[in-house]
Amino acid sequence: MSSTDIFTRVKTLNLPFGQYVVVGSGTLEALGIRPAHDLDIAVTRELFGNLREDGSWMEEKRYEKTFLVKPGIDIIPQLSWDAYPTTTAEAIASALVIAGIPFMNLEELKRFKKALGREKDMADIILIEEYEKHHPIE
Repeated sequence: MSSTDIFTRVKTLNLPFGQYVVVGSGTLEALGIRPAHDLDIAVTRELFGNLREDGSWMEEKRYEKTFLVKPGIDIIPQLSWDAYPTTTAEAIASALVIAGIPFMNLEELKRFKKALGREKDMADIILIEEYEKHHPIE
């Protein structure tokens, strides 16, 4: 990913507020926990369709879903699956908005990363918990 900050990278996409949420390491970068190496964004079905139609995104099959991708950016068609029941709409509604950009809130992000279960996700959960010790939610 480029050295441009997370806020600039998201704003450059010009996505409509209320139809997307930045997930994964994007939240971590926004809060200064660690840099994001890529940008993962979950979007509504309507926005997914609009982005797909604009023709500037490549389609890639993963996890039995079609993702839209550009270098360093993944558009996720839906969040929920068996191990992670939160829907994209629920993640958008509960987003932590920073500088006008919706990011997955930390409690949700921990559930998301636990459901993914990869080693890097477990390491991120530890970083989140350390952050929360020093930045309690009021």
